[in-house]
This record gives sequence, C-alpha cells and structure tokens, in this order.
Amino acid sequence: MGQRLTLNGITKNVYSDEWYTSQETVNLAIGLLDPKPQSVILCPFDSDQSLFVKTLKDHGHTVLHGMSNFLEANYHCDYIITNPPFSIKDKVIERVYAYGVKTVLILPIDAMGGVKRHSMYAANEYPKTYMPSRRISYFDESGEVKKGSSFHSIIMTFNHGEQSSIQWGN
Repeated sequence: MGQRLTLNGITKNVYSDEWYTSQETVNLAIGLLDPKPQSVILCPFDSDQSLFVKTLKDHGHTVLHGMSNFLEANYHCDYIITNPPFSIKDKVIERVYAYGVKTVLILPIDAMGGVKRHSMYAANEYPKTYMPSRRISYFDESGEVKKGSSFHSIIMTFNHGEQSSIQWGN
C-alpha cells in the first residue's frame, strides 16, 4: 500500500508543507517578537496543537490560529508569528507587510534573496534577520524529527520599526 497523497488545505499542493517547529525555535521566535502582555496574536498557519499557539496561550495571550484564508481575509491582531508554508513565502511576506503589525516568520534562508523579495523589502522596511548557526530541526505530525532538512532556515522580523540588522546565532 503506497502513501496516500492529499492536498494541503492552504497551499493546495499535493506534497506536504507541514513542518512543525521545535520548542527551542518557538521560544527564540517569541523572544524576537517580544509581545506586550495580553496581546492578540495571529498564528495563521498553526493548529491548536502548535507549540506557538500553546506557548503564547500559556503566556496569557489571545491566539487566533488556523486561518485557511489568511492571504485574503483581515483579522484584528497586535502581532503575527508563524512558520508558514515555504512554498507560498512571497505571498505571506507581501501579506504581513499589508497588515503592518510586527511579525516574526520562520523562513528558508533563500527568503533573503530574490528580485521580488528585494523589491518588497525596499518598498516597505527591510526585515531584521536572525540566522541560527545550525539548521533548525523540524518535526512531522507525530512529533518525530523530520529527516531531509537539507536547508538552513532564518527567523525574520517584519514591521519592526527599527533599523534592519542580521543577528547571528551561537
């Protein structure tokens, strides 16, 4: 019996864009977001089992999550934080600029380059970037470390209202 292929509900891709983030990376990203107490935080690509959702709720925030229409709809929020499907990263970056609220995204390192992204960054505000020394570990739905993470990821902060910078991890 072969693996059953299903469409991803957000990207409509047959392959999986489901790469779950470790608690260590979640804590780092939330620290970069530095939300004010009792904020409304949008985690559009996350389920109620997401470590982003669980950790933010544990810290007393209201967390909106699981929006399959994030790219079209408007939600009231103070912040956005998520590990979006990498296959739609340009649309997500464009969308968070339109929201105008401080946003932290976990993205592949190639999000730093590209003509379209550079145009978006120049027209808005260059993101602050945290570059870990090691590859970020991702997990599958069962909690097992996902094999094949042959790429480096970065954590980018958008709409931060500060001078752009690159911070290197330990």
